[in-house]
Amino acid sequence: MAAVADWNGEPEAPRASVRAGARLLLWLALALVLASGLSLALEHWLPERWFPLAAVRFDGDLSRVREADLRAAVAPHLDAGLLSVDVGALRGAVEALPWVSGAAVRRVWPDAVRITVTEQVPVALWGGGALMNADGEVFRPERLPQGLPRLAGPPGSADRVLTRFRELRPRLAAVGLETRGLTLDERRSWTVHLAGDASLRLGREQVAERMARFLAAWPRIAPEPGRRLVAADLRYPNGFALQWQDPVSAKGESRGD
Repeated sequence: MAAVADWNGEPEAPRASVRAGARLLLWLALALVLASGLSLALEHWLPERWFPLAAVRFDGDLSRVREADLRAAVAPHLDAGLLSVDVGALRGAVEALPWVSGAAVRRVWPDAVRITVTEQVPVALWGGGALMNADGEVFRPERLPQGLPRLAGPPGSADRVLTRFRELRPRLAAVGLETRGLTLDERRSWTVHLAGDASLRLGREQVAERMARFLAAWPRIAPEPGRRLVAADLRYPNGFALQWQDPVSAKGESRGD
C-alpha cells in the first residue's frame, strides 16, 4: 500500500518523525535547565539551611600556634553550610599564619570541619629577623627563639646557605669546633662563625679544599687552655693566617702547609 502524501506529493511519515525528534530535544533541554536549577538550589540553599556549619575543630601537635589565632584566621570563611564551605579558603587562611607549615581540611558529617595543622620547625635564624625550616623555607614570626645557629645571605640564597652549613658543621664538630653560624656575603664569599666569636674566612672558591686543609692542621695547632682563636683566613693558596688571643694580649700568626 502506498504512503499517504501531502499536497506537494511528499510522504507524511518523515515529517512526523522530524516533529517527534524536535519535541524530544525540547524536553531534553528543559530537563537540563531544571537539573541545573536544582543543582544550584542544592548548592546554595539546601546546605546552608539543612546542613549548617556548627563547629570547627583543630588537630595537630601545636606548641607555637595559638588556637585563638587559628579561629580568627578562618572566621571570615565560615558564612556557608557544610557542603558549600570553601575548604581551599580555609586552608589558605590557616597556612598564611607565620608558624604554620601546612594544613589539611576535611568536612565531618553532619555539621563540622576538621583542620589538621602542621607547625613550622625552625632549624636556624635567617638574616636579621626571620627563621628557616629544614627545607630552606624562610618564615617571619613575631618572636624569634634563642639558641639556633644564625645563617645569612643575599635574597634567594637561603637553601644554598643551609646546604653549605649542613656540609661544614659536622666536619668542624669532628675536630671539636662548634659552628654557630654561616654567612654568604654579596660578593658570594663564605664566612663560618664558631663558638667563642671566632670566624673562618673561606672566600668564594675552593671552599671544600680550604676547609679540608684547615681541618687537617687543626689538631696540631689547636690552642692551649687560656688561649683562643679569634679569626682564621683560609684564602691563601698554600696555607692560612690565624689570629689568637690570650688572657692579656692578642697577636697574629701565620701558618703554612
